[in-house]
Amino acid sequence: MTATQDKSVAIVGFGVAGFNAALALRTAGYDGEIRVFSDTEGAPYSPILTSYYAGGELTAEECHPWSQDAIDALELTVEAGHPVTELDTAAHVVRTEAGSFPYDKCIVATGATPTSCGFPADCGYEPLMLRTMDDAERLRNALTEPSCRRVLVSGASMVALKILEACLKRELDATLVGMNPHILDCNALPEAAERFERGLLEKGVHLRLGQTIAGVRIIEDASHPLGRWLEVTFSTGDVDEFDQIAVAHGMRCNLGFLAEGALETDCGILVDDHMRTSDADVYAAGDVAQATELVSGTKRIIGIWKSAAIQGQCAGTTIAAELAGAPIPPEGRFAGAISTNTIGVDGTLFMSAGSIELNDSREVEVREGDDMTVVYVYEQCPGDDAASGPHKRLVGFNITSDTDIEGSVAYDTGAMLTMRIEQGCRR
Repeated sequence: MTATQDKSVAIVGFGVAGFNAALALRTAGYDGEIRVFSDTEGAPYSPILTSYYAGGELTAEECHPWSQDAIDALELTVEAGHPVTELDTAAHVVRTEAGSFPYDKCIVATGATPTSCGFPADCGYEPLMLRTMDDAERLRNALTEPSCRRVLVSGASMVALKILEACLKRELDATLVGMNPHILDCNALPEAAERFERGLLEKGVHLRLGQTIAGVRIIEDASHPLGRWLEVTFSTGDVDEFDQIAVAHGMRCNLGFLAEGALETDCGILVDDHMRTSDADVYAAGDVAQATELVSGTKRIIGIWKSAAIQGQCAGTTIAAELAGAPIPPEGRFAGAISTNTIGVDGTLFMSAGSIELNDSREVEVREGDDMTVVYVYEQCPGDDAASGPHKRLVGFNITSDTDIEGSVAYDTGAMLTMRIEQGCRR
């Protein structure tokens, strides 16, 4: 028997972070038990792709990045369909309704869940959401219902825009309502957002920015194909009618199984550069982990696919080394990341990277072209020594283009600027 054959690693969550953690464990030579806990049956899927399924651009099978053969090769014990009810860090036990399972090391990779906070909860209508395959199936069914003609999308985030795109792909009349003056308020500065908004207007989207849903009434109507329609009152006092409403009001970490004080948390679970939590035998990766964000140098949730994959790999590699009593290799360290986002809606492209938070030491530069707007965010730096002197560094950017074509100038510019930000952070 090898040194690790009698060990057990628990992975709570089976998305990109959980899969890559398992893959890294096996790649690093760990041959003990890997027990995976998943809320759902079947192979892990990509939440990024679910909107394309709802919009009819992908099949359900195409939303699963890994084949069953690839999963089987990892020799996992999968506890599917039984959500974790408690992670008992003191007893080193994962509890579910199906039983309790001991572990030597545990990786929390449970991701995030969309919230409908702010939507009238007592109106009797359950809004459409988008994250899981079940969400995508419900959204797809609603959008393809022949009697569905008008859809209201509430929220102006990346997820809201992908729902909006699914509506456009289905040739539906779509309205977007958002509480802030512009779309993508967490990712876009006004100059970039305005160009994207013009693109949406040209595609027939109705924009209600700077307002919210104040009330929703289900109006029973036997003459309507759905048997009802939805009367929506906005915060402006305007009233309109819709067949369906989709909501994207942000995400919350899936940490309901953690007892208060079990791990050190903030917005998510705080981790070190090896994805360890405040408990030496528990790690976290993906949308639940607050790891190093390079521009600010602080711990933040970096909710992007690439970072989740790398964080899972770091956790798995580190655990394999620790259980084998070996040094942790370089790939076991998470070197930090910057936030990056790319989204296209029916041909209009938006890209961002780094930080767009403005303060007294930052300045904005806008360059407007015929088919592209680039917004740069620079930070004034005093210089580390007399030789470098005061200078400014690029800490963030936005790009909005009227065309979404892979390999275009917009994509090349985005890749170049992202590299500049990363290089500036690592100096």
